[in-house]
Amino acid sequence: MAAHLLYGDSFLVSRALRDLEAENGAADLLEANTHRLAGAQVKPAELLSVCLALPFMDSCRLVVIDGLLVLGERQSSRGRAGGRTSTGGRTPGGSGNMLAEWQAWAENIPGMPETTLLIFKDGPLADTNPLLRSLLKAAQSHHLTAPSGEGLARWIKTTAGDKGTGISPAAIKSLMDLIGNDLWTLDQELEKLALYASGRNIEQDDVRQMVSQAKEANIFSAVDAMIDGRPGVALDLLRQLREDGREAPYIIGMIGRQLRLMALARDLTERGVPQGEMGKRLGVPSQYAVRKTVEQARRHSGEDLSWRYRRLLDTDLAIKRGRLNPDMALELLVAELAGG
Repeated sequence: MAAHLLYGDSFLVSRALRDLEAENGAADLLEANTHRLAGAQVKPAELLSVCLALPFMDSCRLVVIDGLLVLGERQSSRGRAGGRTSTGGRTPGGSGNMLAEWQAWAENIPGMPETTLLIFKDGPLADTNPLLRSLLKAAQSHHLTAPSGEGLARWIKTTAGDKGTGISPAAIKSLMDLIGNDLWTLDQELEKLALYASGRNIEQDDVRQMVSQAKEANIFSAVDAMIDGRPGVALDLLRQLREDGREAPYIIGMIGRQLRLMALARDLTERGVPQGEMGKRLGVPSQYAVRKTVEQARRHSGEDLSWRYRRLLDTDLAIKRGRLNPDMALELLVAELAGG
């Protein structure tokens, strides 16, 4: 067996974990030989004891540690604060020298029994992550990033094929515009579309009719299109929301919320808060939403975000005072924001 490090896109990491377990005969182990541990709670000495133990009546022992490496980024960012959390407690792992303990722990990996399948599972990590750099010397690294552009189009086509159906290029483009590279949502929507198509190709009209739950993705894509100077795409997405029964105040409110989150994410990034902690600070549970918000915030200055937010408020006021009808107001807003 070997030690593996899986990190990056959560969908791809979960699939890679499943495949690794299947390849190594670890999918159906006895409960006594399966250990799934939270990185924030596991201690180095306890983990070493588990990894050194031989399996009981099985060919291997599976040990999966979830979310350990992101603690290295947190520990680094808090080092100057004496290992204290924002609430005054100690950093996860139980001591101020947690980072040094885990870096030293990685040296034990080569001496582990061949029957131990050790897997570290994490989300996106910075290249400077100290635990990542330590584990790269002893574990097989799998950095899994969600595809984009033509790579994402191929992924959608292949995934549709795996679900027993084909999909037209127009339908692929619609899914990419609506959802982006949120692979969890794409996989769920393709599952639903495959059932709806019932043996025939998935077409663009199917996407328009069936992909109505991806409202959050619509908002992200609409804001992306606005701030990236693509008014046509933004208008199509906003019109789709209107056709789905969403009124102009709701759409404006959602865009305003996203602009506020972007401003907050930019401030947190400038203050050195690691991305693994962003979700809690932003009050956003979805890692996809956090990642998209941080990516958007990095592309624009605070002044630019403030200007866009003021224009949004002006539009909202014009609608409420009856100076503009909602549809016209939204189209003018998109044209101005996309051209800004």
